[in-house]
Amino acid sequence: MAKTKTTKTKLPTKMGKKTSPKTPTMSAKKPSLNVRTTKTIYNPVSHHIYHDGNSYRVRAIRKGVKFSQCFSSKKKAFEFRKNILSA
Repeated sequence: MAKTKTTKTKLPTKMGKKTSPKTPTMSAKKPSLNVRTTKTIYNPVSHHIYHDGNSYRVRAIRKGVKFSQCFSSKKKAFEFRKNILSA
């Protein structure tokens, strides 16, 4: 039985350069159209009070001053709105 010698053949490479997978550079990267950004959607509950699913936001203007604050409960939001608009 004769032994056969197996040899691995190397692919030719350019002199002085190592081959590596191509990676895009930052300047050559095109903007992707599939990028999603999250945007909070506020649903109106009452005048000046909005709900985003987790918290309640009160937004009101009194004497040219803007007030915007988030609350964990609807009751606290209504109390804050009452204090702002009645003062």
